[in-house]
Amino acid sequence: MLDWIFEGIITWVSSIVAELMDTVSGLFLDALGTDMTAMEEYFPFINSAFTVLQYTAWAVLFLITVWQLFRVFGGPITDAENPWTLVARSALFALLIGYAKPIFQLVLDIARAPYTALMDITMTAEDFTFAGLEQALTNGLGTFVAITSIIGLLLIVILEIALGWNYFKLLLEMVERYIVVGVLCYTSPLAFSMGASKATSQVFRSWCRMVGSQLLLLVMNVWFLRGFSSAMGQYIGGGGALSNGQGSVFLWLFCALAFLKTAQRFDSYLASLGLNVAQTGSSMAMEMMMAAKVIGGMASGPKSAGSVFKGGSSATGTSSGFAGFASKFKGNSYVRDAVVAGGTPLGAGGGVGFVGRAFGGMAARNGATLTGESIASVAGRQPNVSGSIGGEIADRSLGNYMPQMGGYPLHGTSISGGQISTSIVGTDGQATDVAMFSAAQYEKPSDPHSMVTASDGSQWYQMASGAGANSFYDSPLFTGSAGEAAQVAAAFPDAAEGTTLRTVTDGVMEASTDSGNTMWYNSAYYDEPDAPHSIMQAANGVDWYAMQAHGVAPEFEQGEPAQAYNQAQFQAFMPGYGQKVFSVDGTNREEGRVEVRHQDGSGTMFFDTAQYAPPRGDYRVYEDAKGGQWYAVPGEATVERKPVFENGKPVYEGSSVKTVSVESVRYKNQPSRYAEPKARAALEIRAPKRKR
Repeated sequence: MLDWIFEGIITWVSSIVAELMDTVSGLFLDALGTDMTAMEEYFPFINSAFTVLQYTAWAVLFLITVWQLFRVFGGPITDAENPWTLVARSALFALLIGYAKPIFQLVLDIARAPYTALMDITMTAEDFTFAGLEQALTNGLGTFVAITSIIGLLLIVILEIALGWNYFKLLLEMVERYIVVGVLCYTSPLAFSMGASKATSQVFRSWCRMVGSQLLLLVMNVWFLRGFSSAMGQYIGGGGALSNGQGSVFLWLFCALAFLKTAQRFDSYLASLGLNVAQTGSSMAMEMMMAAKVIGGMASGPKSAGSVFKGGSSATGTSSGFAGFASKFKGNSYVRDAVVAGGTPLGAGGGVGFVGRAFGGMAARNGATLTGESIASVAGRQPNVSGSIGGEIADRSLGNYMPQMGGYPLHGTSISGGQISTSIVGTDGQATDVAMFSAAQYEKPSDPHSMVTASDGSQWYQMASGAGANSFYDSPLFTGSAGEAAQVAAAFPDAAEGTTLRTVTDGVMEASTDSGNTMWYNSAYYDEPDAPHSIMQAANGVDWYAMQAHGVAPEFEQGEPAQAYNQAQFQAFMPGYGQKVFSVDGTNREEGRVEVRHQDGSGTMFFDTAQYAPPRGDYRVYEDAKGGQWYAVPGEATVERKPVFENGKPVYEGSSVKTVSVESVRYKNQPSRYAEPKARAALEIRAPKRKR
């Protein structure tokens, strides 16, 4: 019985250590870079006091200059400086004091290049969680001692605590080094005040060396911490074995501990090389241990746990400090379960789970965000067991799961099993409602929608309504240039090779191919047209109505001398038309109509099927030389009386208008022309059917 209780305690301690290491892993490198954002936001006084230090530096510089000029009157016995050189140097350093802040920001920008380069290196070995460390140690120690024994359990805890303690000590070192750089930057005017005189210039040179050394340490923070992270991932993945077959859990552990200790002492190593570095990390760790003992004493005394945190939620300083940490808190199962309404919790149960959820709720109220994995564990489940996430934490966190929502000011976000809804209020006060439905749980909507991918790789149907709804269905802007071929292929994977696109207006594009030009209409902007068209789906899942290319008739000449030429032209254009053509009228070819006359006075009117609906009555369909379809409507010969005009005015015979007989063709029926696609009414979000 005692063994079982002891094993439970050891497992709980191991999980706490692993969770603590996971919580802070990667936090410090992202927050403490080579800029002074954290320094200014956590210590706003130093930014306000910078001007005071500048005036103080000018005063010190003035006093040093006056004193050195006064020494000139002592002649050779005072070993005074050249007064003109002194004045020139004083003027130069007075100018540097005025530009102290831009100067140190420029130096920080130089250090940012190697810092960012080290941060951007991709290492698959770093994709791990510290939670796997316990199992890796268990597997590694299984060949040495029985894990089920008390000795094995104690050994695991000792190894984990040793590794975790040195890891946290390194993080404390990193924070101290960052603070030292900040102090050097914000007190830089005082250093510049020492540069004018030879007697005090050594102070300025030492300050310059210290700044360079501390920036080197700041860059090395990334090198050491990412090196340790890759070692952790490599060990958990390979069990500590080397490529030559040697190595063990103990060798890896000793190497990891030595690596952490070397990182902690690296400032002393640089100092031994002659660099001016500040010695940090001497007592912060011990102070944290003392604080832990004080908290332990308070917990064991008559005071309640509530009295320890009394005032924490109302005191401005405490609340701001906690919010600063919570804003970078890595959401875990405890935070998720603390804010999920209903559903089945996925975190630990019992006392550990209760305490974890209590602290998770505290973090959520002070600005914590949920990770994509935490949201996925709710959104990816069935609604009867998922529960829901709402409120401000849902607004803050949705972008971590749905990358396309990042950067939008979200309101009223609700996340549940297979369904997510939110509202975006723009700067103009207009709201756009957005809803997403899991493709694994819902059928494809019949209404306009786009397809988006969540951070866990799942597919979602995204629908929007409101003032800015159409922006969620747009494709990139195109100019019609052939150099945009790669962008066109990426935006429309099914488009024919060589297609170029030109954006005409919102929701309308002109597509050009070898077979001709046609218009594409966005289904979110326009109702589906009656005219012949195909559906072209964009990469984001939005349907575009690709209109059928219009038929193109050749140009025909006017007058009797051109009859033979027109007959040959028409025969080449419409090779399947067997009846002999007497004359051709192509004046309406741009509108998709061509008329031919026969020897007996009858005629046939050809209508482009891409522009006209099928006519009623008698007609045939012919195909032109380029594959276009045309309705052929026959007409009967007739004679019409038409008025005579001269100079645009009718000619009268007596009181009546003069008319002449003109041979014509009468068509019993003519097709109607297709209308342009109609603008769609305001979009509405209608939930699709749920899959069975």
